[in-house]
Amino acid sequence: MSEQIKSLIKALSVLEFLGKFPNGTSLNHISQTLKMTKSSVHRVLSTYESEGYVVQLSSGGDYRLTMKLLHVGQSALNSDVTGYIKPHLTGLLEAVNETVNFISFDGDNIIFKDKLEPRDASFRTRTYVGLHSPAYCSAAGKCFLAFADDQVREAYWQRNANTMKRLTERTILDKEEFFASLDRIKERGYAIDDEENEAGISCVATPVFNKEKMPIYAISISSLTPKMNSMGFENLAQRLANTAKAIEETLS
Repeated sequence: MSEQIKSLIKALSVLEFLGKFPNGTSLNHISQTLKMTKSSVHRVLSTYESEGYVVQLSSGGDYRLTMKLLHVGQSALNSDVTGYIKPHLTGLLEAVNETVNFISFDGDNIIFKDKLEPRDASFRTRTYVGLHSPAYCSAAGKCFLAFADDQVREAYWQRNANTMKRLTERTILDKEEFFASLDRIKERGYAIDDEENEAGISCVATPVFNKEKMPIYAISISSLTPKMNSMGFENLAQRLANTAKAIEETLS
């Protein structure tokens, strides 16, 4: 085994060891437990610190991991998750025979991670896998915001209020009305885009929660408004909720 590979393995062992101590641990503890010299551990920690993966809590104090690793892990999960949940999305598509979307949240936008459409669809929505879209005018985006705390909601509004556009006559641009709609979504467990993004198209969405009961994904059904009305939003929301529960169990 080459020296470079040995050094890489040691560096990774330091990273994994730090993962066992969310409140941090000392250089001495790492050195003694992993049987590495203090100078070697210090070089590894300094490199991680310079790249933002590790932080020293105070001068000469303990080291701990940063949230940057969480973002890396979430990216890895996002790259694989669609394969795990595809059967659930396919089952939902077969049940409703309308467009099914799987969506994640990135900053102030939603991202379409997957999209399934009926083969005999009479029309196609304009969305596509990889599309970034504003959260305020989408059912999925409102799912994420509805289950956020007041500070997150307020910060979102402050960042985006000046750039929100009235895409249709139904787009909600009033702060009080928007926040009230988020409260209703949280209470009933699902969100509706009632032609707020595109005239003639409606959407219903439910969140997919992680173990901490935070929404990390959303799934939605989109179609022409008359078809959505005929199927019933509550009926569709219940199907979505059942699928979301199955996805949560798959990812747990």
